[in-house]
Amino acid sequence: MTEPIVDVAIVGGGVSGVYSGWRMLTTNLNHSDVLSRLAEQRPDGKLNVHLYELSHRIGGRLMSITPPEMPGFKAEFGGMRFLTTQRVVRSLVDKLDLQIRPFPVSGEDNIYYLRGRHLRQREFADPDKVPYHLSWQERGKGPGQLIANAIDTILPGAARLSPVEWQEVKRDFKFNGDYLYNQGFWNVLHQVMSGEAYKLLLDSGGYMTTLSNWNAAEAMEWYLIDFGPDAEYVQVVNGYERLPQRLLAEFESAGGAVHYHHRLTHFEKLEGDENGPLLRLHFAGQPPVQARHVILAMPRRSLDLLDETHTAFLSEAAVRDAIASVTPQPMFKMFMCYRYPWWRDAGVHTGRAITDLPLRQTYYFDSEPDPGHYEPEMMDSLLMASYDDGQFVGFWTGMVSHLSDIPGYQPGDNLEAGSEMQWSQLQAPPIMVMHAQRQLKLVHDLEFIPEPYAAAYINWGCDPFGGAWNAWNVRAKAWEVKETMLQPSAEWPVYVCGEAYSSAQGWVEGALQTAERMLMDKFDLRSPDWLPMR
Repeated sequence: MTEPIVDVAIVGGGVSGVYSGWRMLTTNLNHSDVLSRLAEQRPDGKLNVHLYELSHRIGGRLMSITPPEMPGFKAEFGGMRFLTTQRVVRSLVDKLDLQIRPFPVSGEDNIYYLRGRHLRQREFADPDKVPYHLSWQERGKGPGQLIANAIDTILPGAARLSPVEWQEVKRDFKFNGDYLYNQGFWNVLHQVMSGEAYKLLLDSGGYMTTLSNWNAAEAMEWYLIDFGPDAEYVQVVNGYERLPQRLLAEFESAGGAVHYHHRLTHFEKLEGDENGPLLRLHFAGQPPVQARHVILAMPRRSLDLLDETHTAFLSEAAVRDAIASVTPQPMFKMFMCYRYPWWRDAGVHTGRAITDLPLRQTYYFDSEPDPGHYEPEMMDSLLMASYDDGQFVGFWTGMVSHLSDIPGYQPGDNLEAGSEMQWSQLQAPPIMVMHAQRQLKLVHDLEFIPEPYAAAYINWGCDPFGGAWNAWNVRAKAWEVKETMLQPSAEWPVYVCGEAYSSAQGWVEGALQTAERMLMDKFDLRSPDWLPMR
């Protein structure tokens, strides 16, 4: 049987993959010699773009699930917010006419439970209430001030640098005689703050991985943008997953084809024609496909899972080194549903609580809106009971009977193609709920809290993702690798996009940035009119 030949094969149905397909099929190709020539050779004169997805759904690490008995809510098991300063995602959300609303995080009444002591965010100004042995210069400062002061000590005026100036810093700045990109963030911080201050930042920040020993040059700009005093978070109403779903609908409407349950195992280069070489893609349990261009919209771990023995592309040293320049960072989330918002007894309504217990971060969400039927105190309510990363993920995975891939991403799942992930597929075991309940009582200093009527979790450290985000390694020249990964080998019409090799790792913004850059640099597409210049 003759193998089908597609113009562009996109592997990976996350945001960067479906965005790439949408842009190709909804853009004037007159300025793209590569794509317009391929389209002209088709009988219908249209570009032929196919997207191949391992699972049964589009969205990747955006996963918005309706909790049981709460039809007006979405629990964000994956990405849940973005910054108003993130230009591409904000413009795309506006273009797709998706509604947004504030996503509150910080507040003076936020609860912290650290080293067995309770304090509110405003109380960090009182050194006697903070259970850490800080130096006299550090006493009376909150976590945000401590990290900002540390970064300013390393790089004076860092908070005022422009994006262009940051690029110069990343390439040329030296700290204590060595380039900043050759040093780990943890190593550098320990030279400008006390060990107790660093422990306070780890415990009170809610994240382990953001302060770990990743590339200091990349970490400092990333930290100031993501957690700076002016950071403003928003969320998509009715779920962040609506973004890739809307892109999917428009992609298919424009003639794009989607193939679910396709796990790419390897690919090879064939002799081509006047348009260049052809690539043969092999999928587990599916017939092979030939393509003129291949976009790997995949994170680091998914690239690692390809069969290197049968993929000569991966045997090139430069390609291997570029792929290995980032490290996946595992993260865990657990949601619980209650019959009423018991956390109001602790004096909190929105925002989050932070602890050094394995829960790490707890986020509060509004109650089920049903005015006229129930009192506000008795409405079904949603709690992100735990949001943690790094070593704390292992605390929760130790309660699972077996470590498996993420549901829906295993060949044997046989879930209905195009269907949404369901809460029932992610149910938390009773022992996990028991541990969470015990810690929630400690964090909120309450002797009693009600039992949840539903609980579910996800571990993003599982395959095929390997982590919820990726971090640049020490000694990686990220500005060079980002360019390399757009097309890792000049001999292969293979391109890579996604958050892993971006300047906004861990964000949808990073996935869109790399996809847009790839489309413009490698396929000659013009910047869309809905995307304003900086």
